[in-house]
Amino acid sequence: MLPSAFAILKAFPLTPNGKIDRRALPAPERVCPEVAYVAPRSVVEQQLVEIWAKVLGLERVGIHENFFELGGHSLLLTQLLVQVRDTFQVDLSLGNLFAAPTILKLAERIEAVQTRSCTSNEDFVALSAEAVLEPKIHPDTTNFAFPGSEKSIFLTGATGFLGAFLLYELLQQTTANIYCLVRQGKQQLQTNLESYLLWDDSFGDRIIPVIGDLSQPLLGLGEAQFCDIASRIDVIYHNGAWVHHTLPYSTLKAANVLGTQEILRLASQTKLKPVHFISTTSVFGSSGNAGIKVVREGDSLDNSQVSANGYAQSKWVAEKLIDIARDRGIPISVYRSGRISGHSQTGVFNLNDFLYKLIVGCVQLGSAPAGGASFDLAPVDYVSKAIVYLSKQKASLNQTFHVVNPQPLHSNLLIDTMRSLGYPIQQISYDKWRTELLNIARHSPEHALYPLVPFFPASESQTQTTSGELKFDCQNTLDGLAGTSIICPPIDNKLLHTYFSYLIRNGFLNVPQPCSPLC
Repeated sequence: MLPSAFAILKAFPLTPNGKIDRRALPAPERVCPEVAYVAPRSVVEQQLVEIWAKVLGLERVGIHENFFELGGHSLLLTQLLVQVRDTFQVDLSLGNLFAAPTILKLAERIEAVQTRSCTSNEDFVALSAEAVLEPKIHPDTTNFAFPGSEKSIFLTGATGFLGAFLLYELLQQTTANIYCLVRQGKQQLQTNLESYLLWDDSFGDRIIPVIGDLSQPLLGLGEAQFCDIASRIDVIYHNGAWVHHTLPYSTLKAANVLGTQEILRLASQTKLKPVHFISTTSVFGSSGNAGIKVVREGDSLDNSQVSANGYAQSKWVAEKLIDIARDRGIPISVYRSGRISGHSQTGVFNLNDFLYKLIVGCVQLGSAPAGGASFDLAPVDYVSKAIVYLSKQKASLNQTFHVVNPQPLHSNLLIDTMRSLGYPIQQISYDKWRTELLNIARHSPEHALYPLVPFFPASESQTQTTSGELKFDCQNTLDGLAGTSIICPPIDNKLLHTYFSYLIRNGFLNVPQPCSPLC
């Protein structure tokens, strides 16, 4: 969402009706950073120069110039990815392109993959060596009284999807003032709640924005303000993170790892405060063996392979910092969520979610890959209610919870529901479906599936791992919620109809033909 260029105008061009004439707006001139031009020296570099010039709309590109500084962004990377595949017959991940943003570095990676001297996976990160918590982050005392009725709560990530619902539940289940770490202000929080149908005018006085930045020392606050916040708040909910599944660990480290360290600093300063850390089941990589491996809530992160995903790696390191802090006496509870779906009653969805884009994209395409897979899908209202309720129980301190759906969704049920509504979804082979996907990448950047192209590798065999499937046990969560009305709704036809009804009513999906009862 950050503009790559700015244009200064004396006045906006207007239509006869007095509205801005967007078509008459001049194209902004790109001002490229001053980098000494070095011409391509090899065939691979020359081919890459031609690809970059076409994708970026430039006449000349040197081998040391940075793709992003030349105006490139993540959507253009998808076009670059397809062009590289077509030209060199290699499948690089987006992480490779982020890690090699110059023609020189990208050419080296392509040549290495072609000669099989390396794989196309991201560079290995020695994650264990990254898990070092600053020694000064240590509570002065381990004496801690569980806050039965908090007056002030500190929340990060309130402008995200789950964060909006956590904020809503904290406002509902407590009488506390909620200090929310945000980059802008209160309007940003209100707009986010409104977009998910959660805003109530009575919330206004209890939501207190704290303008800061998770990736900066002291959360981007001055030392005086940091100390003031540390003295005011009674409990911390750390939900904030940079969620990006193609960026490398090195890019995500500041917000997701160092940001967690600053939260632990806040928890230990002035007075000891409990931390409720929202993590992800993705911190556990593949099991390494055939069959199904059950991951229990008390299992150590050291007993599983580390994922190649940079976001999962950053959360793995953050959890290791959490473990160190817990050993030092900071009371911490961890809540690992899986895939989070829309609200079970309103159907409101996270429009940036992978599954949402896949559903809309498959409807637009009229096809889906054959075969079936099961995956965890838990409605956001269940996840948020469960986390907030569990966090208020003294028995939850220093425990880990898997907030997942005990009953997985099978993709065949999803496709059957789509067909029953009148969407003519044809199941075709993976290779044929991916060919259609690549055509989208070449010609239709506005298509819902366009951002998902990098997540589907060249062959179906690459989507299936030889390692075993992970199943996440959630007994701690079920025991903690026993006797309450907080129960995870089954992912059935009723819930899926709620989701599709929301998407149709709000124009994210075309009305199916013939018209279904949801119309």
